[in-house]
Amino acid sequence: MSKKKLFIMCAAPGAGKSTWIKDHLHSFNGYTAVISRDKIRFDMVAENEEYFSKENQVYEKFIDEIKDGLKHCDNTIADATHISSNSRRKLLKFLGKDLSGVEVNAIIIDTCLAKCLEQNEMREGTRSYVPKSVIRRMFEQFEMPILEEGFDNIYIYKKVGNKITYEIQKR
Repeated sequence: MSKKKLFIMCAAPGAGKSTWIKDHLHSFNGYTAVISRDKIRFDMVAENEEYFSKENQVYEKFIDEIKDGLKHCDNTIADATHISSNSRRKLLKFLGKDLSGVEVNAIIIDTCLAKCLEQNEMREGTRSYVPKSVIRRMFEQFEMPILEEGFDNIYIYKKVGNKITYEIQKR
């Protein structure tokens, strides 16, 4: 039996994390659970409520669903921004013993700010649109993951024009 795997998406809003997952889901071996923090939030927060009004409950459900994925699936993808080492450390801390024997991977979608802003403009629905100032701030605050944070592998995907390149850092 192969080792279970956790993939933690890392990039600013609008970089293309969810699109990357949709485009690459077929390439994962075995059953894969995709846990989207935005989907959880949109299921919990009403249209007229403030976006972060239930953030504690959203994060708890995000963690619970990831744990469930780790328990029952071959691969679990945590779809959220995870732009800082603190946010990634917090996630790994909350997953704790559930990570025993699990290969932990980061997937970075390396996209320029202009592309993040452009792709954000194409989002459908007012709830999924992220204010430009928030994207700029999060883009500037992005910290590149390093293996020492607890990753077994770091995959960096970069799209330049129509060409996609990637590199892998391994422990």
